[in-house]
Amino acid sequence: MNIRSAFEIYFRKQQDFWLLNYKIPPRVPYNKAINERMIIPGSLSNGYVQWQPLQQEAKVDLSDLEQRLKLLIHPQIKQYFTSYWFLSLIGDIGNATLDFRSIPYGIDIIKIIEECYKTGVNYSKSGNIYFEFGYASVDNDDSFLIYVDNKSAGVRCVQLEDNIVIELGSLEYVISEMDAGM
Repeated sequence: MNIRSAFEIYFRKQQDFWLLNYKIPPRVPYNKAINERMIIPGSLSNGYVQWQPLQQEAKVDLSDLEQRLKLLIHPQIKQYFTSYWFLSLIGDIGNATLDFRSIPYGIDIIKIIEECYKTGVNYSKSGNIYFEFGYASVDNDDSFLIYVDNKSAGVRCVQLEDNIVIELGSLEYVISEMDAGM
């Protein structure tokens, strides 16, 4: 499996979750910055729009960024940022609810990867480099962050204040196995 396949599995679950529970495709709060290619036409209602993920078509060259960071970025991390445009990736795995960083259509991929690297480097320990990927709630404690290890693409939920670390598995495993939510 690869990240693209993991996304396809998750997006099917997400679509099913929304249709079963709300009788509509996934939706998010409307924002003028959302590119209309992602919005389902005519879906704006009460400040929300329905949306659909879009497969990224253009290849993104990350070699200059890797040179600048002096780092080879793990293939799963690269694929996360370069496979699909999406507005929401929220779900449950085990006792954790994960809210991954979205990749909205047209965003500067290089800039967002740099941001994830810069915020992750604050956490990086023992020579491993981490990228920050979003927020998590574990056992109803919403003070966790999602970090992805550049060496292994392992996903971990980290509560920095008490140094609690919960390992979840590889990025592709977590995305494909988590249950969709909102």
